[in-house]
Amino acid sequence: MDDLAHHSRPLSTLSRKRKADSQDCDCTVADPVSSPEPTQRDLQSPLPSRLTVPCAAPPTHRLSLETASNTAQGTWFTSRPASDTPLPSPSSPSAMSPCIPEPTADPDTPSRAKRPRIDAAKASSKTSKRAAVKRAQQLITALQASAGSWHWETSSSGDTRLVAPVPAGAALEQTDNSDFSLSASLSPGGLSPSASRVVIPIDPCSPHIPIRHPPINKETLKELDLDAIMRNPQLRHDFLFDSGLQFRAAASRRKREQAETYWSAVLRELELGCTCVTFDTRGRPHNLLCVCQRLPEAPSEPVIACMPLRRKLTLRMPSRLRPLLQELLQVLLSIIRPQASVLPNTQGGNVSFQQRVRQHMEQSQRLQAVLDADLIEQEMKHGVYDLSSSFGVIGEVLKSHCAPMRDAAVDAMVDLANKCAPGGEGTKADAVQAMRSCFEILELMKLDIANHQMQTLRPYIIHSSPDFELQTFKERHPAQQPFDITDQWLLAAHQRLEASNYTLTYPTRSFTFRTLCKRTRVILSSLRAIIDLIFTPPSTTLSEQATPSRLPGYPETLYLDHSRFALLAKDVADLSAIYMLLMLHRQLLYTSTPSGHKATGDASVLEAHLQNLKKEMWDLGPSNIGRCFLPKGMDGHPERSHRSSQNDEEHWTSGIKAVVLQVTRRATEARRPLTRNTTPIQNSASTAVQPPDEHLLKLAESWADRHLRLDSPLSTLMRERLCNTVFDLVVSTVVIRGNLTPASVALSASVALPEEQRGGVAGLEPLSAEVRQLAERLAKLSVLHLNVYQALYEQSPAIPDW
Repeated sequence: MDDLAHHSRPLSTLSRKRKADSQDCDCTVADPVSSPEPTQRDLQSPLPSRLTVPCAAPPTHRLSLETASNTAQGTWFTSRPASDTPLPSPSSPSAMSPCIPEPTADPDTPSRAKRPRIDAAKASSKTSKRAAVKRAQQLITALQASAGSWHWETSSSGDTRLVAPVPAGAALEQTDNSDFSLSASLSPGGLSPSASRVVIPIDPCSPHIPIRHPPINKETLKELDLDAIMRNPQLRHDFLFDSGLQFRAAASRRKREQAETYWSAVLRELELGCTCVTFDTRGRPHNLLCVCQRLPEAPSEPVIACMPLRRKLTLRMPSRLRPLLQELLQVLLSIIRPQASVLPNTQGGNVSFQQRVRQHMEQSQRLQAVLDADLIEQEMKHGVYDLSSSFGVIGEVLKSHCAPMRDAAVDAMVDLANKCAPGGEGTKADAVQAMRSCFEILELMKLDIANHQMQTLRPYIIHSSPDFELQTFKERHPAQQPFDITDQWLLAAHQRLEASNYTLTYPTRSFTFRTLCKRTRVILSSLRAIIDLIFTPPSTTLSEQATPSRLPGYPETLYLDHSRFALLAKDVADLSAIYMLLMLHRQLLYTSTPSGHKATGDASVLEAHLQNLKKEMWDLGPSNIGRCFLPKGMDGHPERSHRSSQNDEEHWTSGIKAVVLQVTRRATEARRPLTRNTTPIQNSASTAVQPPDEHLLKLAESWADRHLRLDSPLSTLMRERLCNTVFDLVVSTVVIRGNLTPASVALSASVALPEEQRGGVAGLEPLSAEVRQLAERLAKLSVLHLNVYQALYEQSPAIPDW
């Protein structure tokens, strides 16, 4: 690893003769050392800023431009704070990203070209080039004349840029600085230049600017701390529904690309010492035009070099190596920090807390010694840094804390680092890969610790959940704030049960709804309200600000269950669609046709036939087969464009046509005479595939067009029948059998559906397994909800006292 340090060429060897205007063009550079550098007339201006920008605008910084030197090599400017207010440090994890060019241009404009006779486009190109140089000159004049009241400004669309007012007497024409403005697609909120201000076009949140800190750092791992877990109401609530809930490493496409960009930038800095990123004058990424020869040392603050003749902006970023080493040390210390609660050591058995504290102090001192950023930087400059010695110590520390299943990964990381020892065959790419593997192992160790703590504290989380959730709800919703939606939701369910004269039937006797005590009426009204909300979700379309966890139109007390309600509503819609298609099949079996055939066979044969048909409908139908019964905005993709919604509608329509065709085909086969001891499905498998009856197919397609709709009277009737069946099952589980604990809500397969108990025929027999499973999920949701809010509902004025 003797060549880890970057040796830059001295400035005296980097002077070059100015090219003619005709030779000045955009260049694509692969090697930063040999890349075209900015001309001597180019200007640079370092400005402190943050690498990642939140939606809210950061505080205003007032900067003044002062001449640092004025030599034969050009005029250089540096920006200094006009006040004593400290500026954010670029080494902090929350630091924001760079953006301020200080361009310069030669006052001499290129000579006018001869007027072309034929090729008018060439004349337009030259004229545009001269106009761009002129605009750059005017922009430079405005920037130099400005005292520098730079501030962040965010548009209504969320775009953030640095903006500066142009002083009196230096105002630009509104159309003259268009090459240095935001493109039209990035400035819908009005962040565009004018005669009174200049807009720096580089987006500080651009994914083309590699982040300055590792993607796995102390801040990103904080959410896995035990304190953060215990203070997270959503996480604790989700844990009640899934006892096997575990944390996993984030694997989104955006995070993967961000990590690849960061580690590629680290490798480029190690190999070439380059931290440059190039944009055009509209803020769009461009092939690299390196300025490292002009700035051999990485600046402490981001620097932007403007090349007006090339119409490019190159961003020289601070070094990422020092923040990388500092972050590695901080993450290591946080991982090996002993926990206050005595938990079994994964490899050494139970040890006392004092012993773990002493061990932590010794290991912390060793890690701080081998990860001293100042010392490592000096060793890298002299080419004597030994990566293998540092990672040998890191490997020993990690193996004393990680689970045995991580030992192989730690050994592989240490072996890769040993290849980079002096005289070894390792490359700088191997060194970067070893460093990256170390961060990935640390993330896995943090996940292991968090998952172990969650399982260890599971009894406490379940026991304390009702009090914790109720306290959190009261903190979020003060007592003086009315719960309008919740009160209306409960009142509607109470009035519906009262109007239907609902009867609660126990094994020995029955009670009408009006004769029940308030506590029982609160439980029944809550169950009815929850189930009605599943079968008839709010029709309010999701706004741009709404998320799956903050759906509009839902009661305030369900704020932790919005995602579950959306999923349950989709499942109910799919079940309703299958229910209706099975009813269509029953009607086709006994519909008169010109051929005169009707279905034959006993009930057991028809039942087996329906079970096979149900499986085929799940397999052939679209994934959202019940999309027709969901209100607008509840189809699972509210953020999609109109064209995407049309594509989804076309996909659903084609899938439903395929299902209707299969339903008709099976009905046609069932109407034909069967061979002995065979079902319609087996009979069709033994003979050649025959098309469905044309008359039945037309009838089925017409039926599907009329009734597979949200506003169809028949679909409303059948969904109401399904809703009542599910409600009776949930009441039987929660109220009659008294299973008010989440662990005892499972329904036995031998439990008959309410329709079967009353001897009625609802057509739900083929869907008995799905209906029972849905009732179990709703019963568990209802029990957990009532454990928290039942006392609050009993005090609500929505439930009257009789």
